[in-house]
Amino acid sequence: MINLYKGNFIDTPTPGEFRVREESVAVVEEGKLISLESQVPREYASLPVRDLGLVIPSFIDLHVHAPQHMQMGAGLDLGLLDWLDNHTFPGETRFANEDYARELYPLFAKELLRQGSLRSVVYGTIHGKSTLILAEALEKAGLTAFVGKINMDQNAPDSLKEETEESLRESVDFCERMAAHERVRPILTPRFAPSCTEKLMKGLGELARKKDLPVQSHLAETRPEARWVSELFPKSRSYTHVYDDCGLLGPGSLMAHGIYLSDEEIELIREREATLVHCPSANINLSSGIMPLGRYLDGGVNPGLGSDVGAGHTLAMYRAVVQAVQVSKLLRVMEPEGNHRTIKLSEAFYLATMGNGRFFTGRGFEPCGAFEAGMSFDALAIDLELPKAVGMSPLNQLERFLYSGDDRHIKTRILAGREL
Repeated sequence: MINLYKGNFIDTPTPGEFRVREESVAVVEEGKLISLESQVPREYASLPVRDLGLVIPSFIDLHVHAPQHMQMGAGLDLGLLDWLDNHTFPGETRFANEDYARELYPLFAKELLRQGSLRSVVYGTIHGKSTLILAEALEKAGLTAFVGKINMDQNAPDSLKEETEESLRESVDFCERMAAHERVRPILTPRFAPSCTEKLMKGLGELARKKDLPVQSHLAETRPEARWVSELFPKSRSYTHVYDDCGLLGPGSLMAHGIYLSDEEIELIREREATLVHCPSANINLSSGIMPLGRYLDGGVNPGLGSDVGAGHTLAMYRAVVQAVQVSKLLRVMEPEGNHRTIKLSEAFYLATMGNGRFFTGRGFEPCGAFEAGMSFDALAIDLELPKAVGMSPLNQLERFLYSGDDRHIKTRILAGREL
């Protein structure tokens, strides 16, 4: 089946600048963009054309905690470790109750859809069955995602601490049960090094290698956390080496935050082709610090962007785009001798679309994140409802939406050619 969509299409196939194609027609077949034309192709002249107005790729969130959705805004005057102990861990304990998971996870999926994040990489809890309920909720909402059952066998409340072998068995079982889903896939999820023994992480590393599974975790979010890791794993040369020593650092690895890294660690991450996921909202809220995103971009490191709800206070990735730009400006002012540079809006938008989309490509999913022939047609139609007399260009409309818009301005959501 072929569908035709008319509009002003804006994307970022490369980070350097926005690509604007006004008054164009998208030819979509079987969920993929066939071409973007200046007018309706002659062979499709008899088909109806739907006018979407301003069209951008749908957003992709590379780091988000589903069980923390209802926790947004709570306790954000604390630092990371105190916040985990006082708010996050007690909240995640409740997901031992599967009925609780059935009540809350559909609300999380609904909010992702509302905010235009049609693809995401999501943390569950240690509870395999409840995390399967999360996967079902995402699939039922029509979304595409990677979902992980968290692993923790040390430095966690008794209610969330697993036995090492049990944790590994549960992970295998979870991944096998996830095979029933079409558009939601498993991802191995050691929470972060402090909450996992070396034995558990090496077991997960072996599982990742055998099953060719991606991995998500946290890295160097705060200085106290980094110091703690050096005490817990004295044989490893750094926090990053802990993951590498356990076989958890590679092209399929998402490491959130990465604020406090040495040059040696950055080089290791670049060599392993892992992705550092920038989460500006959470870093601001927990006073963690600012990722030197410009340095990573210029140094050949794979960067990503995430909402990090619930330390982040919104699932709206357009907010994360703006925050990434804003904190880069602050870092440049605060550390003028650090050779930091301001992130362009197009670069941050690229991360939230095409850049993040690279993680999905080749892992059971089609290429996505821009309006290129052969890519999945993932799109949001934006309408700011401005008077025609304003005469604002499509690019200025997008800029206004990113800074001042909200979900009410997202009029249509399309994933792989399907309107959701």
